[in-house]
Amino acid sequence: MLKRFFENISTRKIILIIVVVGIVIYFNSLLNGFVGDDDSLILQNLVVHSLRNIGNFFSGSTFYNGGQQFVGSYYRPLYETFFSFVYSLFGPNYIAFHFFQICIHIANACLIFVLFRRFFNKPIAFFSSLIFLVHPINSEAVFYISAVQEPLFFFFGVVGLLLLIDSESNKKLLFSVLCLFLSLLSKEIGILFIMMASIYILLYCRKKLALFLGSSISLFGIYILLRQNAVGFSPKFTVAPIDSLNFLQRTINMPSIFLFYIKTFLLPLNLAYSHQWAYTYISFGNFYFPLVIDLLFILTVLYFGVFLYKKHYLTYFKVYIFFSIWFFVGVLLHLQIIPLDITVSERWFYFPIVGILGMLGPLISVVKIPKQSEYAYILAGMVILMLSIRTIVRSFDWRNQLTLASHDISVSSDSYDLENSLSYALLQQGRLDEAKIHAERSIKMYPYFTNYNNLGLIYLSLGDYPKAKEAYLNALQFGDYYLIYENLGGLTLVTGDPNENIDFLTRTLKKFPQDPKIWLYLAIVEYRQQNVEEARVAIANAFYYDPNVASGTVYNDIMNGKPLNIIFTTKP
Repeated sequence: MLKRFFENISTRKIILIIVVVGIVIYFNSLLNGFVGDDDSLILQNLVVHSLRNIGNFFSGSTFYNGGQQFVGSYYRPLYETFFSFVYSLFGPNYIAFHFFQICIHIANACLIFVLFRRFFNKPIAFFSSLIFLVHPINSEAVFYISAVQEPLFFFFGVVGLLLLIDSESNKKLLFSVLCLFLSLLSKEIGILFIMMASIYILLYCRKKLALFLGSSISLFGIYILLRQNAVGFSPKFTVAPIDSLNFLQRTINMPSIFLFYIKTFLLPLNLAYSHQWAYTYISFGNFYFPLVIDLLFILTVLYFGVFLYKKHYLTYFKVYIFFSIWFFVGVLLHLQIIPLDITVSERWFYFPIVGILGMLGPLISVVKIPKQSEYAYILAGMVILMLSIRTIVRSFDWRNQLTLASHDISVSSDSYDLENSLSYALLQQGRLDEAKIHAERSIKMYPYFTNYNNLGLIYLSLGDYPKAKEAYLNALQFGDYYLIYENLGGLTLVTGDPNENIDFLTRTLKKFPQDPKIWLYLAIVEYRQQNVEEARVAIANAFYYDPNVASGTVYNDIMNGKPLNIIFTTKP
């Protein structure tokens, strides 16, 4: 009965089931607030607050940096466009951001069904797409607003691949290449879809190869030019322990990294959004044991490939080869061959998971299941149910920064990032002593500008201005970050020699000429020194660059020569 139901169910009803299941599983996440990088990438990123800046996403600075050109290795204009679109329509409303992110993920699951339907029967394609939809390893890519680039690049990439598979004309093939280009503009890893499209053409339709490669190379050249103009190819800042290791040291970590993804796919129990371990020596536990398990997995993949070939399942053999390559190239690009800003991340498995599911499809297809047996369908349903429950439970961890960091630090105790996140969350709760402990622990693990800045905020809240300044200055050892200068600028309102403070703020504005907070601080300090004209120029600039930062009261007081009535707050 179950077998007959799934074989006869229409595609429209399957899509409807996928949509309903997605809504049920991810509905709770609509109530989760902004966490992690959401603050710096969305709330404090003034560039994405207006659709008028879309041109800058493609041709110039993409992240607000006090008016200074952004320097780094990330070029994701469609990623910022998504933020700008949602923020412009709904403002800093986390429900809106979550809603659109969930919609993209559900759409991706539907597209996966359509993709798998090209290779497998309806029940296999259906259950595989449901696993993709509800698997906890994909939950971070859905719950974490700042990770929206994963479902976004995947959406354009899989649409492009489907257009290529169904292309009967050169026009449709060119539309396919355009979608692959949009995937690349969403995240650099979109190059994987161009690779897989090339593999598909080699396996199934070589006559399209010349046109596809020609158009793809042309658009990739345009991408290179756009990227060079926007952010260049300067080395990015070192932001993680694994990032600071040389290539040979990173190879020590590769067996454990590969095993992490396999283990988390099979048993998604211990989930955390930040893993920062970085082994610098070889031992049985961190190298040899993972290496043996990895090799056994690879040998198993090879064995089943040989099995399909020898049994003359040539159609399924080609499918198996296609999705095996999909999985391995997806993982390969995250093995730290090129150093990344985190050791492993669950959201990075968003692409490779399709490879694993696609590898299982041919093997399940050749298994002879008795017609009267429904155990396979019951087992598949139980697997999906257990994965769904785990994902729903995980959604509660993402409720806010304190809840998330408190939970994840018990899973990933070696993450300086989680220690710092927990410290900041405690600071916002006013639990300063606890916050200080975790900030200092984070610095001990891996000193960086974020944890030093956080420590400075804690000392500021404690009223210890000299130690706050010391922490901020330590943060500047890791780069000229505008945020640190803004915090040092805030200190000029409560401590220090006024003339020295004016000199510092003036020099800072040479680095960040469009930073409204620095202009505001300069206006206040100048006005207190009775430098009225200089103060009026400064407050006018603050108001010009961001009318919100220069409150009407401060602006009017300075412009009308009235006494300032401001209260300096130490709240982060």
